[in-house]
Amino acid sequence: MKKSLMNKFTLKILSLFIAVLIWLIVKNVQDPVIVQTFYEIPVTLVNESYLANDMKIPLLMEGNDTVKVRIKAAESVIKDLKKEDIIAQADMTQIYMEGTPKMVPVEVSCKNISDDNLTVTPRNIQVDIENQTSVEKTIAINTGDTTPDKDYEVGNLQANPAKVTISGPDSIVNKIDKVVAKIDVTGMKSENDGEIDSELKIYDKNQEELSEKQLSYLNLAGIHNNQIKVQTEFWKVKKNVQLQAEYSGSPKYGYEVDSVSVVPETVSLAGTDEELQRLAELGNVLTIPGGYIDVSGRDSDFDVEVDISELLPEDMRLARDINSTVIATVKILPYNSRDYEVSPTQIKVENKPEDMNYKFEPDKVIARIKAKEEDLDNLKTEDIQMKINLKDVKAGENTLPVSVSLPKGYELVEDITVKVTLIEASEK
Repeated sequence: MKKSLMNKFTLKILSLFIAVLIWLIVKNVQDPVIVQTFYEIPVTLVNESYLANDMKIPLLMEGNDTVKVRIKAAESVIKDLKKEDIIAQADMTQIYMEGTPKMVPVEVSCKNISDDNLTVTPRNIQVDIENQTSVEKTIAINTGDTTPDKDYEVGNLQANPAKVTISGPDSIVNKIDKVVAKIDVTGMKSENDGEIDSELKIYDKNQEELSEKQLSYLNLAGIHNNQIKVQTEFWKVKKNVQLQAEYSGSPKYGYEVDSVSVVPETVSLAGTDEELQRLAELGNVLTIPGGYIDVSGRDSDFDVEVDISELLPEDMRLARDINSTVIATVKILPYNSRDYEVSPTQIKVENKPEDMNYKFEPDKVIARIKAKEEDLDNLKTEDIQMKINLKDVKAGENTLPVSVSLPKGYELVEDITVKVTLIEASEK
């Protein structure tokens, strides 16, 4: 009886063993254990502050900052793995400082994979040890290609914070040129005044943006994830602001300033509500002060270029796409003289070749005439007789003298020329 019981127990143990063996065989056939190698797994440094007391900072060598990891696991596990699931770290507390180059062991981990089934190559990775330094930079603000609503301009922009202290390895910190906060202002108006989130961009002296890897070695004091706030203010645009000009000094004896005109005649300005109100109180006129236009000793017309952006108060600026340079034209005439505009159609043409047609280039001819003031008031353009002579003039553009006849008591101040183009009659 006892012997029979022992035989039954042995058979049960044997059956269980066989069942487990069969299960393992079936499982291995259906979900076999395989080996796969994952390449270019990035290595991250941990415990970098280990060298901070010596004002040193570690950097992974460019092109030598990845490892390959060999993983042994069931096929069902392997197929669901991604490179991002594998973590490779170099612990700076394990650095070997005595030798050259400096090496740090690499440890890898992967969810649901035991350490025994992970193999990393290389086992150690080279690091470069640099001095730690810092630099303080103001934060510039850039709106890029974005523009606010057509009736508004970007007004005051203020980064918060306005400056940042950047610390890190000297090879990176020393080549930093500027820090820029980029914002998108597309379609914005004064209703959008307030704070806008902005990501900082750091540029080197070649105006190239620092890479994510370079940024990872930097510490921006008081700034989290390279994000800051930018305080924005949008100004309304006032169109058709008149330009006028004053002048200083006195022309040459016997001459006077006839007029000062400005091109363009109007501009568009943007400003705070307070500044636009002050402009309205001035009749929406922007005046160029006399200090910019000195007529001292002048006896002929002249032009002056003026940068009107210099004339604007702090809270006002030119609207976008408006040239800040305007041209002030000063007319200087002898006493008792005046300019008269004569249409080229009034010019009599003599000796026109039969096989030629002609056309005048300007749309008006200026005749500067001297006389008594009351006579100048009475002179009409029809009283000014002009003629040109086309004898021996060849095809093409020609500058010809204009003969002028005036009534008694009037004198032509300056000789007149006109551009005339002769064209073969067969040409169109």
